[in-house]
Amino acid sequence: MSKVIVAGANGFIGRNLTESLRARGRQVTALGNSFAEDLGQVDKRVRVKDKSMDELFLELRGAEYSCFYDLAWSGTSGSSRADYNVQLDNVRTTCDYVKLAAALKCPRFIYASSVNETETYEYFQGDDIEPTGGYVYGAGKLAARIMGETAARMNGIGFIPVIITNVYGVGEKSARMINTSIRKLLQGERCSFTAGFQTYDFIYVTDAINSIIAVAEKGRAFNSYYIGSGEPKPLREFLTEMRDVVNPDVEIGLGDVPFKGADISYSQFDLKKVERETGYKNQVSFREGIRRTADHIRREADDRA
Repeated sequence: MSKVIVAGANGFIGRNLTESLRARGRQVTALGNSFAEDLGQVDKRVRVKDKSMDELFLELRGAEYSCFYDLAWSGTSGSSRADYNVQLDNVRTTCDYVKLAAALKCPRFIYASSVNETETYEYFQGDDIEPTGGYVYGAGKLAARIMGETAARMNGIGFIPVIITNVYGVGEKSARMINTSIRKLLQGERCSFTAGFQTYDFIYVTDAINSIIAVAEKGRAFNSYYIGSGEPKPLREFLTEMRDVVNPDVEIGLGDVPFKGADISYSQFDLKKVERETGYKNQVSFREGIRRTADHIRREADDRA
């Protein structure tokens, strides 16, 4: 039975990844500062808080791991996205995990990259773009990818960044846009957005997880893989479709919020690379994913009532 390590197993993506790996017969060692009660079944839980990498090595050694999945990242939403101390700590942790994987002779390292890296890079290409906290987060992600990939090359580890776009779905508890917007729409509240002409993409959580695992098993080292629907379009089209599915009677405020950021050109990504190289094709449309998520939130509310 293949053994893997999942760092950041407590997060929305990490929990789903852990469950999917175990369902496929993998033995999962979960790394985290703490472990939530709803993490589910894992084979081993290792607290990393206040432990050195040498201590972690002593606790993890003795097993043959096939892959190290690094989804550990603090400050993905809220004010901590703009906290440079938090983001710099994330960069160091990623590089330390690469060296830990090398010490454990784990041959493959999956790094959870982000489209925010690209947005941050494009920020430098233009003028009159207002810097926001998201660029601190994106800069941390970009730095971790470059430094981690270099450390992997120097230590003989196959590093694969998966460029994850906006993941949403059942079980999310974060303050990210889709989750909070669905909850507001269900309450009949107006949601305020930019005009929504900037390009966006979304992917349902099960498709994201299946794509990441497919890349881990079949992807090429030092190649990046875009994890998204593969069909990006103006954000306003996604938002209107979400409103129509959740609560068509509620008005959404397109244009309530000014947009001063950089619009990502998705043409720079190979949108079909996962499907072409691994054979995995997304199964859940945006409309269906929104329906599943909204139904789950409704059931949760009914159970609490």
